[in-house]
Amino acid sequence: MSELNPRIYLLALGTFTVGTEGYVIAGVLPSVAHDMRTSVAVCGQMVTVFALAYALGGPPLIRLFHKVPPKRVLIGAAVFFAAANLLAALSPDIAVLITARILAAGGAALFLAPAAAAAAALTPPELLPRALSVTATGNALALTAGAPIGTIIGSAFGWRGSFLFVTGLAVLSALVVGAFLPDVPAPPAPAGGRLALLGHRQIRSALATTFGLFLASYTVYTYLSPVMGTAIGAGSTGVAILMVVFGGGGLIGGRLIGHALARFPLGSVLRAVVLVVTVMIWLLALLTGVHAHTTADTVIAYPIVLIFGAAWWSGGISQQTRLATLAPDQRSLALGLQFSAQFLGVATAGAVGGLTLGLSGPGAVPIVAGIIAIAAIVTIQHTPGSTLTEEPEGQDHATHSRPVAR
Repeated sequence: MSELNPRIYLLALGTFTVGTEGYVIAGVLPSVAHDMRTSVAVCGQMVTVFALAYALGGPPLIRLFHKVPPKRVLIGAAVFFAAANLLAALSPDIAVLITARILAAGGAALFLAPAAAAAAALTPPELLPRALSVTATGNALALTAGAPIGTIIGSAFGWRGSFLFVTGLAVLSALVVGAFLPDVPAPPAPAGGRLALLGHRQIRSALATTFGLFLASYTVYTYLSPVMGTAIGAGSTGVAILMVVFGGGGLIGGRLIGHALARFPLGSVLRAVVLVVTVMIWLLALLTGVHAHTTADTVIAYPIVLIFGAAWWSGGISQQTRLATLAPDQRSLALGLQFSAQFLGVATAGAVGGLTLGLSGPGAVPIVAGIIAIAAIVTIQHTPGSTLTEEPEGQDHATHSRPVAR
């Protein structure tokens, strides 16, 4: 039986670093706003700017560096990410800070997708989901551990200390990858780039699923505080605990999904986890609509959020597996598109959730998210066949020996 290459775990340190930087911002926004003499709402646009910069700039950057050996790309991305966060820590005003976030998005884009592709290259096909779950687990751990640690550092030493903490993590990631990660074969030159990949309906369908999954989930997660405040009367401490529970669900999902994808068809697993996400969101909508604030409601809320986190994280890993399997010769570019769709969903969720909250109140937020989640289920088409090594659906005999994206 094949074993997972233990050096893949080194890549999880980098995804932990990128995730920590993204999640810690929520904890330091008030102090950033105070120091920069601006509003929390304006500072909150750092999240939107990062997500949009990643979504739009990620695939072109990955294609630009496709001839560079993957290990060198990962080291350079980590160093660049460190430099961007150092700039953020030293920012004299909000304009420089937002610029630093845009630069950090470039570093993140050049690390996340190539890291997932490198993990896939070091792994036999039957262990691909487990390898991708390892790199994704670093991000889940960032939510449950990295962000709280970074926020504590920000409380003790100021918000600049949080960015310096991430800078140190990024430098450590570059050193660890450089010292211990084996050389990974560079992928063949992509023919036609991302536009060629987008020409395949299988790829477009997969990206639509990613966008819908993250749009639905982040519409709720971004506004978890007002939603859970209405649903169960949770204050800031209660919401913080729920966020940790959500991240804990992600860790559980990351551990289990690799085994599920190895035993069952990818399409069946993906439909199941997105259906669970949908059901959990609608249960939150029910709690928010009733808003009885009873002990029973509070007790029910925690397993709902835990299962929500586990299913959402499992869906994200399943989607990475789906894209990596559909385009085995262009994994970095395909996964770059996957992460772009993911961050575009995050950016759109902030606007959709905020508009819904402003117009209809907290109770409408999970309802809108639930409708989006139902639509995401419909997009789960053209998944690879019953095993991860089979060709995607819809190819004729002449092209059977070639990957979907060629």
